[in-house]
Amino acid sequence: MGKNKNYNKNQFKKSKINNETTQQQQQQQQIEEKPDFKIDGSILEGGGQILRNSVALASLYNKAISIEKIRYNRDQPGLKNQHKAGIDLMSRLFKAHLTGCSVGSTKLYYQPTLKSIQDDGVIEADTKTAGSICLLIQVSLPCLIFASHSTKMVLGGGTNCDFAPAADYIQNVFLPIATTMGFQCEMNIDKRGFYPKGGGAVTLTTQPLKQPLSPITILNKGEVNRIVIKSYFTSPRISPLVAERMNNTAKKLIKKDFKKVEIETELIDVSKFSFGDGTFIEIRAYTDQGCIFGATGNGSIGVPAEKVAEDAANSLLKDLQDGGCMDEYLQDQLIIFMALAKGKSQIKTGPVSLHTQTSIHISSLITGASFTITPLNNNPQSGEETNLITCEGIGYFPLSNNNDNSNNNNNNNNNNNNNNNNNNNNNNNNNNNNNNNNNNNNNNNNNNNNNNNNNNNNNNNNSNNTNDCNSNNNNNNSDKNLSPKGDDLK
Repeated sequence: MGKNKNYNKNQFKKSKINNETTQQQQQQQQIEEKPDFKIDGSILEGGGQILRNSVALASLYNKAISIEKIRYNRDQPGLKNQHKAGIDLMSRLFKAHLTGCSVGSTKLYYQPTLKSIQDDGVIEADTKTAGSICLLIQVSLPCLIFASHSTKMVLGGGTNCDFAPAADYIQNVFLPIATTMGFQCEMNIDKRGFYPKGGGAVTLTTQPLKQPLSPITILNKGEVNRIVIKSYFTSPRISPLVAERMNNTAKKLIKKDFKKVEIETELIDVSKFSFGDGTFIEIRAYTDQGCIFGATGNGSIGVPAEKVAEDAANSLLKDLQDGGCMDEYLQDQLIIFMALAKGKSQIKTGPVSLHTQTSIHISSLITGASFTITPLNNNPQSGEETNLITCEGIGYFPLSNNNDNSNNNNNNNNNNNNNNNNNNNNNNNNNNNNNNNNNNNNNNNNNNNNNNNNNNNNNNNNSNNTNDCNSNNNNNNSDKNLSPKGDDLK
């Protein structure tokens, strides 16, 4: 009898879910599409980042968006599994009206009906493939931290994938820097998922914010004082000798330029905590001013271990030697949080990547935040190129969390932009996406750095939000300079 009861309950549950799904589909078919923003998915970087930033910010601002020409210039245009999984996740969290969310689709309409995340249970999402878990984190984290309650998210897919940040990078480089802006987030890599099987698992936990994000200031790189190299492998299919070769190659290359710096190496067998087999190298460099640089590489059939390590080491060395305060991948991941923060943020970077330009475009478009990019004193002979990215953040904070909403002014700004977004930039932020052509207009921002940094920190959850890459070191123009690297994330 017990079994039959359970069976009937399950049948009822499934029937209820199916009915709800049918009702949602009918509602979506009936919904009149009136986007507040029309976005060209082929501009600038032209990839999944446009989707992730647009959907995250549309959810926070309760705005309808349509995106056309999604990943239009890629070899396989349209949504892939990991993009669909991310949009489906956000659609569930904000009960959005959604059309066009299928693999291969190049057009999407997304209209959230909730103003904040209501789900206080465990949130689950899975790419169903080796698609990157970290891309799910990128689309959801800006919204999770503004929930009025703590959240726990369990994500499935690939943890170490090509063309996406490694889970280790998010955990050990991005989060330690980004959380200095005042939000709390813990991340655990529960199971490794390698290409092509995926099957990895990550748990992400956030706590509710009590005030807007604090601005971030990172202007002084300092000196490298510690380097960590870790190589992961799954025995017995992959010998520890493969991982050892990666470690030795990376250490030898890095030691040439950093003879006096301590280099820690470690071999880690993750066979008990992996789905499928794989190998992976992670390299981190720390400075005495609290900056963290990261580089990673995935083993692949037919590619020598030495080549994997060499590429990762050279990537790190390029970022370190060029004088910026962060690697190429951190710069674009901070932009959306800088736009949402209250006050002026400033970061010193190398060449402004297409991903960063794209993030600036979408973030300023939807939030109304103002960005400027100021080239610093560069040395053309050495190929060095550093930039100061300044953002006047809008101090976003949801009504459900606090009645003090300085962010409402940006919602008004958004209405001015509405359907003109395909013109690549609205009004107050054309200068960002035109990159370094704005020297004259931006110099004033650069000269005002000294006075503004301390004021920004007064509103912080964490007064030391610069993670020791501090606003105290405002003589940034004397710093070394950064140099170009290619576009990686797709």
